[in-house]
Amino acid sequence: MAEARLFAKYTVYRERGYQTLPANRNPDRIAATLLALAQLSDEEFEKFFGTYYRQHAHHYQPEIEPPIEPPADIDAGEFLRYELDIYLGLEQEVDEAIRELVAAGMNDAVSKTLEAITEPVDVAFAPGRELGLEIDAVSDLRVAYQTGPGDEQVLEVDPPLEREPDTTLQLVALPSGSLEVFRRLLVHHLGCQIRDCYLEMGVEPPEAFRLLGHGFYDSAQRYRLLERYEPYFDFEADIPGYRTVDIGQPR
Repeated sequence: MAEARLFAKYTVYRERGYQTLPANRNPDRIAATLLALAQLSDEEFEKFFGTYYRQHAHHYQPEIEPPIEPPADIDAGEFLRYELDIYLGLEQEVDEAIRELVAAGMNDAVSKTLEAITEPVDVAFAPGRELGLEIDAVSDLRVAYQTGPGDEQVLEVDPPLEREPDTTLQLVALPSGSLEVFRRLLVHHLGCQIRDCYLEMGVEPPEAFRLLGHGFYDSAQRYRLLERYEPYFDFEADIPGYRTVDIGQPR
């Protein structure tokens, strides 16, 4: 029933334009964020995501100083996650701009970006810049971890803007490699979030988003615990029609 309700909300959003979905669980909003992130220059990417990168990289590259000391005695690969809210900057009202991007072929551009994830991002799609699609702000790093069943601690931060974020990164600790590889990891992570949006509606994602890996944290927990789901969070899972992407992470 929950899946049916969510699919109904998505249908109303797509066919009538009403904002029935939370902004950071809207696959179109996440797709726009993916493109905006992929289009950043190296300097822009470091400015917005350098702190997030260093926090992640520390777990597998201890020579990198973490901005926040990780909680002690927590399994970083399963019970600890780092969140970062992303706010898009658009030259017009956000919902109207997203609809224009969808009409202009945004999802095709996202598909090409994911297909070329191991190469420098270069997709034949320009309306991002024409519509002012860019990242306006990100929040401070937010730490969340579980200390027991149903007991979650979240170290909250003040939002940089007085509106809902367009997307929230929710990565557990994973091998990050270089800053360049970490950008690919975030693009892949957003693709997996889009996958989760569709799976939570009870429908198969479009082919471009049939990825294996980490998307939403709560979705990964459902995939672990409920028999009706495949282990989509597992990079090494064998699920017909789903693929693992080698983004150059160290093993």
